[in-house]
Amino acid sequence: MTKFLLHGGLLRKEGESNDKFYEELVKDIPDNGTLLICYFASRHDDNSNRIEYDKEKIQEKSQGKVISIVIATKEDFITQLKKTDAVYFDGGSTAQLLEVLRTYPDLKPLLVNKIVAGSSAGAYVLSTLYASHYKDRALEGLGIVPLRVVCHYESPEMPPDPGAVSALRDIAPELELVALKDCEWRMFSF
Repeated sequence: MTKFLLHGGLLRKEGESNDKFYEELVKDIPDNGTLLICYFASRHDDNSNRIEYDKEKIQEKSQGKVISIVIATKEDFITQLKKTDAVYFDGGSTAQLLEVLRTYPDLKPLLVNKIVAGSSAGAYVLSTLYASHYKDRALEGLGIVPLRVVCHYESPEMPPDPGAVSALRDIAPELELVALKDCEWRMFSF
């Protein structure tokens, strides 16, 4: 079984829910295990602040375990993924992240029996369908988790397009609809 953590966005906002997300992310990583962090969705060239924040939170929540944190590179992503216990897909541009991840065929089998987490764009790419923030329709993720996902649900800062949320409600009713507010997250096993 693969453990999936889907986060609604604004992970770096201080608060109990976000702290619990980091705790759950590292909880099942073994001592001397590895966490691969993927910033491919980033709209920024310099992710040093995100990297430092994530490293601090992971260390703080690791309960004394030694966890090696590896920053994913496009060139070595598959090799890095094969060697890791967990992978976290950070937020940013969903289209950008999808474009990169679609260049790696057969990604899903490489995630089996790992801890796989995604925040905002990271959650969207893992989903089967997700709500667009810029168009009034639902869009296709990679289908790694059989879910319909809405991130930043009811957010005053980054709400999804209302037409996209409505469209998502109306299609693929056999898939659970997961609406995640800012800083909210859920765990799934598939």
